[in-house]
Amino acid sequence: MRKSVKKMAALCLASAVMSFGVSMGTYADTAGPGAGLPETRNTTIHGGASGPDGGFGSQGTALEDMTAVGLDVSIAEITGNVEIAIAAAPGSPDSYGIAYPKTVYRVTGDGGDGWIQIAYDGHLAYLDGNSGQVTVKNTWDIPKADESRAEIIKLAMNLLGSRYQMGGVDPASGFDCSGFVGYLMKNASGIELPRTSREQACQGMDRAADALRVGDLIAFGSSLDTVSHIGVYIGGNRMIHGDGTGKGIAICVWNDRRDIIRIANVLED
Repeated sequence: MRKSVKKMAALCLASAVMSFGVSMGTYADTAGPGAGLPETRNTTIHGGASGPDGGFGSQGTALEDMTAVGLDVSIAEITGNVEIAIAAAPGSPDSYGIAYPKTVYRVTGDGGDGWIQIAYDGHLAYLDGNSGQVTVKNTWDIPKADESRAEIIKLAMNLLGSRYQMGGVDPASGFDCSGFVGYLMKNASGIELPRTSREQACQGMDRAADALRVGDLIAFGSSLDTVSHIGVYIGGNRMIHGDGTGKGIAICVWNDRRDIIRIANVLED
């Protein structure tokens, strides 16, 4: 059954301020802050192993309170501390960009000689599995309290690496940021959201940064009247979003970008 989401008109005033402790600043496309990753299950470590996180998962959740969501696809996560190139072909010096620590990619095949084929902005690219920085797995850990939101994770990972397209609202045409958020929430949770990021940012109820849950929306901009970007929190201190800088549907540390204006709970629980 589809749920309706009520607008909170008062939250859309230009004078609205953040109710959580995220400082303003410039965007930094790097690893950013965030807790370490919990140990994973059903994983293949390429060239090395990721370290433990002291017994806690994302947002300070003890590992015994976490559950592994089984995915329909495999994902490659940069679990090392060093960035690596996203190569245009196995062993090629040509690259599409940089894979930073804690970024995640959908695996589409075996590139041979340890290279991992991934989806990247609607085309194929490759990560060097011999680098010691990449973990391939088919699960994603989330708090047990968010287990009912597992469909968001599964669909999000299936769409990871899709093409960015301004005005796009589905996998066939590609997505822009709000088109992706609307498609994901409708098809995974039955939530109907408005079309634009500014309208989406005004939905639901406020969520504090230290209480983030899977499926929460994270909006960026100088005010709620000028929201310029939006993504969906997926646990593990990460969000998934439509990145228009040549990355397509991508996963990054949720607070790498500093102009967060609101976190919205649209799932009504």
